[in-house]
Amino acid sequence: MDTAIASRRDGLESLDVRGFTAAYHHGGAGPPVIAAHCSSASHKALRPLIQQLEQRYEVFAPDLIGYGASDRWPADRPLEPETEVALITELAALAGAPVHLVGHSYGAMLSLEAARQLGTKVGSLTLIEPVSFHLLRPGGHEIPLAQITRVAGGVLQAMRAGQPKQAAAIYMGFWMGRWRWWLAPKRLKRGVLETIDKVAKEFALIERMEADLADYAAIRAPTRLIMGGRTRAPARAVIDILLETLPNVERRTIPQAGHMSPLSHPDRVNPLVLEHLAVCTGA
Repeated sequence: MDTAIASRRDGLESLDVRGFTAAYHHGGAGPPVIAAHCSSASHKALRPLIQQLEQRYEVFAPDLIGYGASDRWPADRPLEPETEVALITELAALAGAPVHLVGHSYGAMLSLEAARQLGTKVGSLTLIEPVSFHLLRPGGHEIPLAQITRVAGGVLQAMRAGQPKQAAAIYMGFWMGRWRWWLAPKRLKRGVLETIDKVAKEFALIERMEADLADYAAIRAPTRLIMGGRTRAPARAVIDILLETLPNVERRTIPQAGHMSPLSHPDRVNPLVLEHLAVCTGA
């Protein structure tokens, strides 16, 4: 393991991950939990959940590379899946086994990929709409695959044309709706615009990932999938595939929520996370 503890950064702890300094929040005591946030955010997006988790668990909540207090990814370098996932697996090495993985959106996708590598070291998985869109490629999901491919293509094309505002509008317009994005607070828009280059790289990374469902079928950890009843078709299709593939899995749906349920409906999401962890840890 090439993990090295680094200095504290912005009040957070940090470690070296393949040449990048990654910051993470660390607090609480009990069975270890790693909580990974969505794109264009930081661990602060999960702050209400983290505060509840710390009452029973030792929590490691990273700022994914490119976000928050962690290093930015170089503009001229494609994302490397092994480096993105290494942040989760190296935190797991610090935390000790069995570790419980919680993730939302891109953080959920990375948590799922980390679980493939960690095997029996994972005590449980709680995945809130993982954006594992590469799972749509084997067939049978042509319509949602075409939908997310158009979104990814639009974001990447806008970035190549030097139009980050257009890329951000395509990205967030898909998840929030065009009018909600247009009316969104300036602070939110600024945060997305500042990170849209990393988001574009994530779309390109997902397009390059391979989808061998047998690899996912080997994940034995008890898994709870959480989705919004109003989420987009590609996210719903990924949940359906994981329900058919993972051997120890269940789904919970929040009827009025969309993809951003941890932010829009924390009062509904957080109890579902805590309930699953309580069953899996006895804590």
